[in-house]
Amino acid sequence: MEAGGAQIPKRRRKTDYPDPGNLEPKPQTYPNRERAERITSSPYTTEGFHVDEGYTDPPRPKSSTVRMGPPLTGAGPQVVQTPPGIPRRQQAAKTRQLSPRPTQQIPPPLEIKARKPGLFGRLKQMHWLFLIGIGMISALVLWLIGSVVLAWGTQRYYDFRYGNPRTYQTDMVVGHGGDSPAHPSHFIAMNLNGRVVVIEMKAGDPKQAAIYDPQITVIDGGAPVTVNFKDVNGDRRLDMIIDLHLPAQDQFSIFINEGETFRAADAKDPIQTQ
Repeated sequence: MEAGGAQIPKRRRKTDYPDPGNLEPKPQTYPNRERAERITSSPYTTEGFHVDEGYTDPPRPKSSTVRMGPPLTGAGPQVVQTPPGIPRRQQAAKTRQLSPRPTQQIPPPLEIKARKPGLFGRLKQMHWLFLIGIGMISALVLWLIGSVVLAWGTQRYYDFRYGNPRTYQTDMVVGHGGDSPAHPSHFIAMNLNGRVVVIEMKAGDPKQAAIYDPQITVIDGGAPVTVNFKDVNGDRRLDMIIDLHLPAQDQFSIFINEGETFRAADAKDPIQTQ
């Protein structure tokens, strides 16, 4: 057909073309290039439809990225041209390599030990009955220790003052054997192995010695014995009082002065202790 002097090519049908199955495949070298050549040389599209003569499909890219430049059909390296008016993308600047920051050694946390309660704190945690029991036991122990220490100290004092056996000596004018202030009678009182003995040397003469044995029960063999003189019956003569010093209570024994000797007092004697 002619329209305005131009000849329009006749549209071909699918049956006018040879069977595409008889075409020999070319060796695959460049997939994109081979596809472009096959589409250009074949009148059929990939979908099997016939197209007009002189029409070729553009080569399909490998990826779905749409490029702004003209299609490339060569096999050389592809160069993308940037359209005018669009600034070219700059490469990212390299990050400056900073020197590693010195690590600071953090000391491990100090172990906080649980503070143990003191003696007062432990006592506060105890029951009050337990504390009372401890107090009573402590008082008993202190009393026992104090008693032992006191007895030991007393015996050491007696050893220093009265010796061992315990001995006490004194001089007194009692009117026996012609004694006088110049020659008084001498008295010796002893606790001899638990027995009280008093020796009188009249006027200081050993030949006129007299021994008195009072009836005193000696419990403590280390207790000292002393003698003192006092008128207990009102006859104006000095009587002899024997005193045994015991830790609990002293014991006394009275001897009445008869002029030349002493005798043990009895219930008939009017004794005045004051």
